[in-house]
Amino acid sequence: MSIVSIHIAPERGGPTAALEQGELVAGRGIKGDHHWAHPNGVPAAEVTLIEAEEVEAFNAETGQAIEPADTRRNLVTRGVALRPLIGQRFSVGEALLEGIEPCDPCATLGRRLQTESISAAAVVKAMLWRGGLRARVVQGGAFALGSEIRTAE
Repeated sequence: MSIVSIHIAPERGGPTAALEQGELVAGRGIKGDHHWAHPNGVPAAEVTLIEAEEVEAFNAETGQAIEPADTRRNLVTRGVALRPLIGQRFSVGEALLEGIEPCDPCATLGRRLQTESISAAAVVKAMLWRGGLRARVVQGGAFALGSEIRTAE
């Protein structure tokens, strides 16, 4: 149950950058991400997570070969089911997060991932229930690749 990749987009809609480590800031998100630079006061916009296993399942079902970074989620996890974390607090490295809501796929993601063999609508349909989790940062702290995700007790 750990973080296998970290991604930020310094500019809204711009390219993502992969990180080896980062800092989560309460009320802001990941330092360097556009949500951190321009907080909108929406806690569910602070951090997004997706399971690597769900990206693999999407690829197997659709015949595509997307990378987890293509989903534009901030944190890619392995070995942890994210949906049960809705309404729960959990730690990532030194930070404490709270799961807010599913990070359902949107039309923009569909357009970004469509190919000649799969339409934007089909992408969204195939990613439904696989889009990950939106979370807020309750208490900031450092984290890195390999940081474990632990539920708060």
